[in-house]
Amino acid sequence: MNITQFLIILFIANGMLGLSFYFVMYKKRKLFTDRFGMVMAMVGSGILSFNLAMMLFFMFPFNLSTLAIISTLVGGSIGIMYGALVRFQSLLGGFSQGTLGAIMGTMFGAVVENPALCGLPASYFTDVEKTMILFSLFGTGLVMTTFGLLFYSLRV
Repeated sequence: MNITQFLIILFIANGMLGLSFYFVMYKKRKLFTDRFGMVMAMVGSGILSFNLAMMLFFMFPFNLSTLAIISTLVGGSIGIMYGALVRFQSLLGGFSQGTLGAIMGTMFGAVVENPALCGLPASYFTDVEKTMILFSLFGTGLVMTTFGLLFYSLRV
């Protein structure tokens, strides 16, 4: 299996996980308060957009500014989607957290793909593909853990 195919599968899995959590939040939106909904929208959109933006940077060979714009639009739309479940305050909170997560994910992907940006040693360049896979898997685990904790908090 090619690294790009693996990243596409992880990207789709993260997108499906985010969409399924959105539907869970949509069904239970009357059960939680505005403050709790805003926290859920900010945490969910921030983590999901961070991981998706990082994987977008790994998958596509565009320049940094183009990918930053695309990732920011994706992260902002995720934030608006999650924030629209509660009220206007959470809409703004979800949007800002989604765009910040997307920008951070893009920058993190740039550093992982080109370690010379941070002045890392030259021996690191041989393990870039392994590191991309490792951070993509770690990000997917982080998304799963975050959504699992948010889903558990809906039950308590």
